[in-house]
Amino acid sequence: MILYRLKTSTGEDEYEMWGYYETFTKQDYDEDKITDLTILSEFHDYNFAEHENEDQSDFWYGDKVVWVEDVMNVTEEELHTLHKFQVIYYKGGTNVT
Repeated sequence: MILYRLKTSTGEDEYEMWGYYETFTKQDYDEDKITDLTILSEFHDYNFAEHENEDQSDFWYGDKVVWVEDVMNVTEEELHTLHKFQVIYYKGGTNVT
């Protein structure tokens, strides 16, 4: 599983958002089996490939710039902890509280 951190810049402010994939690893990300473009497109439900250069690391989304800041391996237990502290919504597993 991987946990990713996205950044959004409005020019004045920067925000971060988190998400995860249960079916990919950091090695998959490093080997481009899942790309920044895919992560951003699925997170924002917007096809960045139609509007931007695929070799870019940041993309315009409306009047904001978005990019993938970090990708790391994560365990199910760590996802439960992040869910507990409302960093992410984790719907996997059976011990979600």
